[in-house]
Amino acid sequence: MAVRISSRIFPSMDRDGAVVIAASALRSLDYGFLSVFLGVYLSILDFSVLQAGLVFSAIMGGGTLSNAIASWRGDTIGRKRMLLVMAVLMGIGGLLYPFASNVTGLVLISLIAMTTSTGGDRTAFLSLDMSILAQAVEPRSRTAAFSWYNIIGRLTKALGSLVIAVPAVLQAWFGIGELDSFKMMFWAYAGVAFSGVGVYWLLTPMAERKKMAASDVQRTMPRETRSMMIRLTALFSMDALGGGFMVNAFISFWFTSRFGVSLESIALIFFAGQILNSVSLALATPLAGRIGLIATMASTQVISNSFMIFMALTGNYWLAVGFFMLRELSNEMDVPTRQSYSMAIVPPEARTATAGMTNLGRTFAQTISPALAGVVAQATFIGAPMITGALIKLAYNAALYMTFRTVKAPEEEAVSELQTRQTDPR
Repeated sequence: MAVRISSRIFPSMDRDGAVVIAASALRSLDYGFLSVFLGVYLSILDFSVLQAGLVFSAIMGGGTLSNAIASWRGDTIGRKRMLLVMAVLMGIGGLLYPFASNVTGLVLISLIAMTTSTGGDRTAFLSLDMSILAQAVEPRSRTAAFSWYNIIGRLTKALGSLVIAVPAVLQAWFGIGELDSFKMMFWAYAGVAFSGVGVYWLLTPMAERKKMAASDVQRTMPRETRSMMIRLTALFSMDALGGGFMVNAFISFWFTSRFGVSLESIALIFFAGQILNSVSLALATPLAGRIGLIATMASTQVISNSFMIFMALTGNYWLAVGFFMLRELSNEMDVPTRQSYSMAIVPPEARTATAGMTNLGRTFAQTISPALAGVVAQATFIGAPMITGALIKLAYNAALYMTFRTVKAPEEEAVSELQTRQTDPR
């Protein structure tokens, strides 16, 4: 009999749901650190914008490969086994990073490091976590569960963004050189990554779904569902393509290059941004309950990307910080709603394939966009990639709403039917 964990605050869930949330929290601590840290580290190594973009794209490339494997063979390999292997690779990547200081070495390590340059998870960690979490809760609690999955991860990511100030402490208090102080931080990163192995080890056999292989799921899935998922994957990829032009690592690079912002200030900016992200995530469930999952995804991103354009165009540091904070406050409400929606409209045995497919599309799109961002910045001005990304995402928002506004999750359909019966007793 499965053990269920619940409280007045958290939705009731199986033990496996709690495990993936805990593992995600640890991983997000590392991701919050590295997504800001890496841009500054590459600046210290005197990398050009184009070279930095290649490293960021290599990170995305590794995530793309992992999602492809999860989508096609994840349930055959085993969700727990695959998560354990990726956690080990993440730790190994952290151990190897300090030994590479050229583009080739950093690109090769980034391909297998199972990490992020965006601050968000673009690896198969997310795809497999989504599959496990969706079956660990009741349908009515799914969006709330994904909100908490992201809120807790966002809070630890905020703590991770503060860790970027540690090299300055090492330099001031212990006289360690700038480059050496940064390299030392990768060891701490690796330690946190390896701790994720122990957490994922606690997953039970209930985390697996082996009723049919992913290829069989795709053959037996209704044609209408397959078509819908293909369209959704294409739209999510468009969203991710735009997001890849303004990853956290590039934004920290932009703040440093545009305004000469100190390391300590960048740490505080991104810490505050992550806290606002958590508020944004907390608002997702009640807003989706009022206007629906798709409407929440589309409307909040229009607001967020408008603020990004304002930020890129301003020449005033404090205005840029203000627009960044407003962007972070509105930017994350589409995350748990997107995850919940994509898991809601497919049968349980198709969830790993679906999560892998949609995340594969997103990751592939973000594999190329950081490098394109470097080209755009060098050809125009350093804020141009952020404007380009925001415009792409605004086009995505319009397309998403027009395509899926009438396609509701099952629990939304049930609520609509109940409301119809109450207003029309016949």
